[in-house]
Amino acid sequence: MPTFYPFDGVIQHYAWGGYTYLPQLLDQSNPQHQPWAEFWMGAHPKGPGQLRGSEHTLDELIARQPETLLGAEVARRFDDDLPFLFKILDVREMLSIQVHPTKEAAEKGFAREEREGPARDAPDRNYRDDNHKPELGVALTDFYLLHGFRSESEIRETLSTTPGWNALLDTFDTGGTKALYARVMRAGQPEIDRLLQPLVDRLAGGTYTRDAPAFWAQRAVEQYTQDGHHDRGMFSIYWFNLVHLQPGEGIFQDAGIPHAYLEGCCIELMANSDNVLRGGLTPKHIDVPELLDNTRFDPVQPSILHPQAASPGWQTYATPAPDFKLLRSTPMAGTSLTVDTQSGASILLLLDGQLSGDGVALATDARTTFVAAGNELTLSAAEDSVVFLATVGA
Repeated sequence: MPTFYPFDGVIQHYAWGGYTYLPQLLDQSNPQHQPWAEFWMGAHPKGPGQLRGSEHTLDELIARQPETLLGAEVARRFDDDLPFLFKILDVREMLSIQVHPTKEAAEKGFAREEREGPARDAPDRNYRDDNHKPELGVALTDFYLLHGFRSESEIRETLSTTPGWNALLDTFDTGGTKALYARVMRAGQPEIDRLLQPLVDRLAGGTYTRDAPAFWAQRAVEQYTQDGHHDRGMFSIYWFNLVHLQPGEGIFQDAGIPHAYLEGCCIELMANSDNVLRGGLTPKHIDVPELLDNTRFDPVQPSILHPQAASPGWQTYATPAPDFKLLRSTPMAGTSLTVDTQSGASILLLLDGQLSGDGVALATDARTTFVAAGNELTLSAAEDSVVFLATVGA
């Protein structure tokens, strides 16, 4: 069998996506001004890669020869599936606040919903598969996100200084962050509106920078407030850590860590799952009991990841995820680069430049290639290049 398979990824046109970054990257036009939100590179059934020059998709290819293509050990560990999903995101509007389950919780939740419903494609479905969904994000532009709860002292300060929120102090003093969050997530819309209206009034007409929660709260009002009713996700903008990633910096979202992408373009590498429990900044379904059962309420100090030296020519973003590993290389024109897939199948993504060798050709009109397990390729750079490699974790 061949050792590599050029393929085309799949665009997801979610409403929050940008209009120019992905079309320009993929050298395509966008005459209808559609939002291009995510570029999927993988074998997830919702959007498997289309093999170039073939009618088949990447998931169909792997299903025919899982041990050969994934590697025997990877096929055994991950039930004959490619264990990761590789993406590029262009976040123009804020994404929903969300939490991802542990592997154990996903297996239990999926089995329960398979027995009791709703249907897998129903809008109120929580578990669309039985997998966890740890995520690594690496900024391609300035990138803003919410990540984990702030310290109790910082949250207390927001209750003392935000107009109307002192009404929440008794709940916080009695039960801490978990009780506070549970209260606003369980509250009826009239109470949410009473608590948030004084803040909305204070935000009106103000000018804020992106490094201030007020900037994103003001944007949430513009995006989600309708007929005087406010989105309860606004509380989280003040209670979660606001993180600004510079291009090349990364962050890891483990199970239970509440988070939300706010603006910018990024690489994302995750376990091969579509399980999302939402907590606001969204018109979509919110299952409050399930959200609270799967959320980690302990304070988080965001850990910014920088690429570390790995194999020759490559740097890696270290995470504890067993499903995936991300490597990055920036070979200069005239140099060569080794791609080693001995430990498992990999996907190459070219962001800039041109690389070729051993039959592989990566260029701006052919950016993605699946490389089967057990291979070692040597690629030469025709010009200064930037390439990412997604592969299986340890």
